[in-house]
Amino acid sequence: MSAELRTISIPTRKVPENLLTARRKRHRSAYVCIVCSLPMPQPKFMCHVIEGGSSALHVEDEDRYRPDGGDMCFLPLGSDCLRLHPELKPYAHKVQPGTIG
Repeated sequence: MSAELRTISIPTRKVPENLLTARRKRHRSAYVCIVCSLPMPQPKFMCHVIEGGSSALHVEDEDRYRPDGGDMCFLPLGSDCLRLHPELKPYAHKVQPGTIG
């Protein structure tokens, strides 16, 4: 295996502004999806976001990663966005119930 860390650029997904506004009203202080920015009160998946927010780190490379100034920690990834972007599956961590919030 190469010493190089596996990363992937985080895609973006546009959602209708009225949906975004309605979700923000309903879930004020919720986490937001890294792909579409929709508020998520109870995320089911998280990604380790690095390089200042532009990339996700592969799950199997977590033990080799050394945090630096661009480490954004773990941020939510919506189930719909994961389904629409299956290339993100190796970068998604399943959240255990009761560990967030």
